[in-house]
Amino acid sequence: MSGAWTALLPAATVGTDRQPGPWPLPPGDIGALARQAADGAEPATGLLRAAAVLATCGLAGAQGPLWTEPLPAAAPDDTLPALALGPVYGALTQLLFDGPQRLQHEAFLTLARAGLRLPETLLPQALELGRRAIALRAPLLAVLGERGLWLAAQRADWAFAAGASETTSNNEAVWTDGTLEQRRAWFTRTRQADPAAARERLKATLPELPARERAELVAALATGLGLDDESLLDALRADRSREVRQAALQLLLRLPEAAHPQRAATRLAPLLTFERGLLRKRWVIDAPTAPGGDWKADQLDATRPQHHSLGERAWWLYQLVGQTPLAWWSTHTGMTPAELLAWAAGTDWTEALLRGWADVLFAAPDDAWCHALLDHWPPGMREDRARVLALLPPAARDRHLLRDARSGSQAVATVLLHALNACPPGQALSAELSGLLARALHAQVRDGALNTDYGLRGTLAEFACAAHADSLDTLAALPRRADETPSCAEALLTVDRIVNARRALHTLIPRTP
Repeated sequence: MSGAWTALLPAATVGTDRQPGPWPLPPGDIGALARQAADGAEPATGLLRAAAVLATCGLAGAQGPLWTEPLPAAAPDDTLPALALGPVYGALTQLLFDGPQRLQHEAFLTLARAGLRLPETLLPQALELGRRAIALRAPLLAVLGERGLWLAAQRADWAFAAGASETTSNNEAVWTDGTLEQRRAWFTRTRQADPAAARERLKATLPELPARERAELVAALATGLGLDDESLLDALRADRSREVRQAALQLLLRLPEAAHPQRAATRLAPLLTFERGLLRKRWVIDAPTAPGGDWKADQLDATRPQHHSLGERAWWLYQLVGQTPLAWWSTHTGMTPAELLAWAAGTDWTEALLRGWADVLFAAPDDAWCHALLDHWPPGMREDRARVLALLPPAARDRHLLRDARSGSQAVATVLLHALNACPPGQALSAELSGLLARALHAQVRDGALNTDYGLRGTLAEFACAAHADSLDTLAALPRRADETPSCAEALLTVDRIVNARRALHTLIPRTP
């Protein structure tokens, strides 16, 4: 059919005003059908009708590459029922092709909760989504069904799902031959059941793995982490891969009694002194005046990176702080995290301290330090506030977001962005926070802020995906304005589509009063 398309291209390119027809169409029944469809219509309409006939016939006669391998075994019978045709099927079809990723994540989780699997017609698109987005793979695997897993095994680029049904067992073939995601899941389950056995399996396998896989699997040691893991982690500090070394150091920070963080605290302690003056007593910190001879063995770089914002001595101090557990500071000084933040602001080494503390916090989260930072955010803090919020459980996170939204200390768009960035896919914002933000958005849209606030417009659809179900009615009733721009109209239309899709999905699981 390519010849027929070539013949129609000149008219399609220059327009039917210049080439109104007749156009060369293929001989035989197909050409006659295309000619019949075009007869009697305006030239432009006729060209489109003829093209539609050729396209349909081309698809009907299309042939894929010749299959030369033996046919695969038939797929096992599915035990879960497929989602039936209806409004939910239509909404699911649309969001799989153009829906936000957060909504796709929710759709897979909702199907799983309802005890359903994806219909066969949607499996190819769903597997393509999983191929492109690692974050969607875990919820997707639960709703593929046996047919979906069988289909995944037929294409190399869907290998992330092939054999996934075996990952729920202790089949060691998954550890030796599975994908990285499957091996990580197998390792985590084994680690939960027998931490020592899992560690020994990893230790024996690490020399054979590429750097990325070593780093991913070493990070999985966080499950069941204990002092028995210190020896392996200490050895991995000398790994040839920077990512592996970093993963090992971060886990050692979660073991304050391990030798490595203890050495870091020993190096730091002489730099922190308590001055007893006539008028006041205070802690004073100074940066190292020279690197230690044993620093290199503990991954402390004596040479400051070129163009680094910290000076040489501040760079040395930053590294020492970044290898010392946060709990040591309160134990050593008697100050709370909030008091330490205030104290750091009055020193000559504020940036080095804040950056080092932040590195340790993200490696070994500590709720008290998170609350202190969010309650007294230091002006020199470079980290994104949402990253700190994300370390807290949802209820604790809400306390700070609700305070920010009610106080007006930050713009609605900023609070909304922080809330969304701190809320992982598959998790919804609380009813209270969603309601407050939805009402604030309603007022902003009513007053025309959407026309000029690009940040607000950009987060509107994401909020519609993450808002609590109780706020969907408020979002569905966002006001329209006569002066709204086309981009505003499109943003509000997207919100309507998301709200309708979520309402359809929620019918699968009736809400309890």
